[in-house]
Parts: sequence; structure tokens; C-alpha cells
Amino acid sequence: MSVYEILLPLILIVAAGFLTTKNGFFSRHFIGDVSKFVLYISLPAVIFGSVTQLDLSEAINKNYMLIYAVGGLLCMTIAVLYSRLIMKLKWQDCFINALGSGMPNSAFIGFPIVLSIFNGQYAEAFLMSVLIENLVFIPVCLVLLEFSNETDSSLKDQLIEIGNRLRKNPIIISITLALSINLLGIQLPVVIGESVGILAKTSVALALFAIGGILGQSLVLNQKSRIALVTSIKLVCFPIIALGLLLVWPVEGDLKYVLLIFCASPMLSIYPILGGIYKQQNFCANTLIITTLASGFTLSIVVSLITHNS
Repeated sequence: MSVYEILLPLILIVAAGFLTTKNGFFSRHFIGDVSKFVLYISLPAVIFGSVTQLDLSEAINKNYMLIYAVGGLLCMTIAVLYSRLIMKLKWQDCFINALGSGMPNSAFIGFPIVLSIFNGQYAEAFLMSVLIENLVFIPVCLVLLEFSNETDSSLKDQLIEIGNRLRKNPIIISITLALSINLLGIQLPVVIGESVGILAKTSVALALFAIGGILGQSLVLNQKSRIALVTSIKLVCFPIIALGLLLVWPVEGDLKYVLLIFCASPMLSIYPILGGIYKQQNFCANTLIITTLASGFTLSIVVSLITHNS
């Protein structure tokens, strides 16, 4: 299966959301409600289901996780510094750029490519990637975005407000609850697990459809230099940094190639929905589409290198 065969179904769902919204079949309120459902229900279900089922004792390769975490955080740092020092953007814009630059779409693009290349192996790599994404990348960016909200209040009041907002954030709640259940060894009733699984299955299609709907409401490719920055850091810098870090923290066997595939994947599909919290859904949706299309080329290069060296 080629890279574009994996990406095409995702693009078609986005196109369906775009065309139906553009032609007035669905209202602006409907797309907003779908985005809210993904953010508050189906995405937390994906995170909860993934983290509670992790076998932390067997699914851990320290070097893999170090490279994935450090590589992503370095890309976020590059995005913030360039956005602030060179592009002179507001802090909130800088941190939105960071989220897109360092947070791969492991679930819906990276993992299917890995499965198709390695005949269903390396599920543990996906689990490690999900762990880093949900416990490091998303929380770090959400905390920074909360700090970037413009306010005249004191630092103490800002910290209290940030704590209150993060405490109510559905992603943070799902991560905290799932990790607690995992560490305590609590076995959830089958009916709860099945319910969470059903909700989780809705996240991919609904998130992509909502992205298309957002684009249908206002597809304007402005902020082109900003889009180019996020796209280039995500698709080019992240895998190159990971390749360099492999010299410091070696990963044995084909697992290192799996790592590069995840690093070279475009940003998470709910990027526009998270950006919508800070009124940046249009920029995030446009960036996601451009990056996903461009990833067909960059991922093909990574896959061809893997095939050549195998």
C-alpha cells in the first residue's frame, strides 16, 4: 500500500465536509457542534482507551521515547523562537505554531503506514508514541497557550486561572484519569471499555469532516509564510532531528525506521479543533491540509529509504 493510498481516504472525508458545508447542506452551527463533540467526547475516548490499555512494563523502549519526546520538543522550540524572533508573532500564535510543528498524527497516518510496511508489527511503537503525545506534547502546548492569553491580572491570578482551565480541559482530564487507572491496575468493566471504544471510533471521521467544514466556511490561504514554517518544521526538521538523535540514543532493528515514519507524519488531525479554542481554527485547518498533502512526498522519501536499507 502506497502512502497516498493511506492519505486519500482522509482527504476524501475532508473534501466531503468542505463540499457539504460550502453548498449550505450543513450550517456553521452544525460544524461547531461536531468540533465540540470531537473535543469533549470522542477525542478523550481515544486517549482514555489508548492509555488505559498500555502495558507500561512491556511496551517501553527508553531510547525510542527519548528521541520522540526530545525531537518533538526541539521542533516546538524552533517554531516558537523563529515565530517570535524572526516573524514577530504574538506568543499565542507562536505556541499554536509549536503544536503543529511537534505533534505528529501517529494514530491516523503514521500507524497505518507502519502496519502496511511491517506486516502488522510494532504496535508497541504506536503505544509509546501515543504516551509521549498525550503526556508531553499536548499538555505542554496547552499550558503554554494558557499562559499566552492576554490579561492584566497578576502572575498568581494567572496561575490560578490556568489551573482552573486546565482542570476543566477534557484532554487533560482524560489523560490524568486514564494514567491513574493504568498505574493502579484497575480493571474496567467490559461494558465501559466497549462504550469508550465505540466513541473512539467516531473521532477520525468526525474530526476530518469538521476540518473540511471549517475550510468550507472560510478557505483563505493567508499567513502563507506561517503555514510554510509549520509545514517545513513538521515534515523536514522533525525526522532529521530524530535521525541525528539516533546517533546519541541508538534504537535497534527496524524500530528505528518505525520511529522515523512517526516523526515524518503530519500534525494531529484535531489541530484545527484545538486551535479553535484560541480562535485559530482557520489557520490550523489550512495548515493541516497543506501539510497532509505535502507529507505524501516526504513520507514517500522516508519509506523508500527504509525499503532500500532493508
